[in-house]
Amino acid sequence: MSIGDWFGLRLPRSKAEFGIAPPATLRDTATGLQPAARPAFDAGLAAHARRDFATAIDCFNQVLKQQHDNAEAHNNLGLSYLEAGRIEEAADAFVLGIHFRPDFASAHYNLALAALKSGDFNEGVRCLERAIKLNPVYSAAHNALGYVLTQKTGDFARGAAHIRDALTLTPADPDVLCNYSAVLAQEGHAEQALRVCDALLAREPHMHEARLNRALALLKLGRFAEGWPSYEARKLAGGNYAARALHFPEWQGEPLQDKALLIYAEQGIGDQIMFASCVPDVISVARSCMLECAPPLTALFTRSFGAVSVVAHSTDDAIMRLAQASDINYQVAIGSLPARFRNRRGDFATSGAYLRADPARSAYWKKRLDELGPGLKVGISWSGGAPSTGGVSRSIRLAQWAPILQNARCHFVNLQHGDARHELLSASPGQPIALHDWPEAIEDFDETAALVTGLDLAITVQTALVHLAGALGKPAWVMLQAGCEWRYGERGNSMPWYPHISLVRQTEAGDWHSVITHIAHKLSELASP
Repeated sequence: MSIGDWFGLRLPRSKAEFGIAPPATLRDTATGLQPAARPAFDAGLAAHARRDFATAIDCFNQVLKQQHDNAEAHNNLGLSYLEAGRIEEAADAFVLGIHFRPDFASAHYNLALAALKSGDFNEGVRCLERAIKLNPVYSAAHNALGYVLTQKTGDFARGAAHIRDALTLTPADPDVLCNYSAVLAQEGHAEQALRVCDALLAREPHMHEARLNRALALLKLGRFAEGWPSYEARKLAGGNYAARALHFPEWQGEPLQDKALLIYAEQGIGDQIMFASCVPDVISVARSCMLECAPPLTALFTRSFGAVSVVAHSTDDAIMRLAQASDINYQVAIGSLPARFRNRRGDFATSGAYLRADPARSAYWKKRLDELGPGLKVGISWSGGAPSTGGVSRSIRLAQWAPILQNARCHFVNLQHGDARHELLSASPGQPIALHDWPEAIEDFDETAALVTGLDLAITVQTALVHLAGALGKPAWVMLQAGCEWRYGERGNSMPWYPHISLVRQTEAGDWHSVITHIAHKLSELASP
């Protein structure tokens, strides 16, 4: 149950670096390039510059046939392979460049980018660290390492430090400034992040990542009408948005009284639940509506939005066939709906309950919960998301929950997605934590919804459970890290999306002790006879 969220961080726009000086300078450097290899080398540079990577590959291979130990040729061959999408061959070429020239910082940097493209983030970190060790003032490597650590491995503090190092080295670099704005926002300085983005966009108006960061800062500050237009930059900035091959006109707010609208899915399950709060608004103004969603949400959305045709996310061709059969007039991403219906705080629902669990399954789980005996029935989730969505910083080891779980007037229910058995045992060696665990209720999202309806309370970190409980109108207490996601706002103990959700924030980054102590005290008061 992860929540899809991202900031517009950027690798340097050059993406990779030639480990060579311009040809005019090369003749004066000790590259060791043999004169006979010069024409092929220069032809490779020219081909790469015009993005003819197949020719560039041939040219640099010709160089290496004449001079197999030329590190620059291996590096540039690797870059050409990388641009052509031949990642393994690129990595092999960079490794050979490093073999013949171990202190070749640019080759280490380029090898890191090959690792990142293949999804090996740990190897990417290792290569970038080596590049920085060889060249401590290598701004691009600091910036890239900051990107990987903050976005991919969850080591935010160390990543932020590298981005600040890059900023010190190249204070005017747009890519570094863009990443710095994301760091500021994640650290809880949305106003400062907004100023950085505004200054950057004045210089670089087409930098989509900076525009997305601006949107997230505005939304976090509750300035919705200003933020939603810039939030459209997510479609161009990468992250969790994937472009779709759906070919209906994009809905821009035109009247829908006699029109049919396709709402297509994007981002994670939690996001889709949150943005689905706008579906009743669409129903009230459109002739008909087709709603695509993640497969685990299909049953829940079908039951909750009876006037809507709900379809599970599938191939674009399959969705197009269904949409054409329904005479769809317009399409819109589900994350674009709030720009039409949620432009001020008063536009958000006051009841909060817009999803309906299966009544029969809800009754079943209510009976099982009642059989536990007197006391509050409290569901908990302690780990949220992958490293790339901030999962490390927003998760709390179950052993740290002891002050909460020691409340004898409560029955605690496991709502943690995935196999939690190992942590349940390791959290309290020799005496497993008393946590009711019904895997069948966690494996099926509709079943999870039914279980949640029978609880008195959910206590959770940032996961899709927040959205599920909020959309069902159930009370939940959410434990937030200092630099939480935009949807929770910059400050305060409530969020506009769900009136029954209470927020408990860290006062200092990494300090979960005060959050847990506060919640343990609140729970004691709530559970008191």
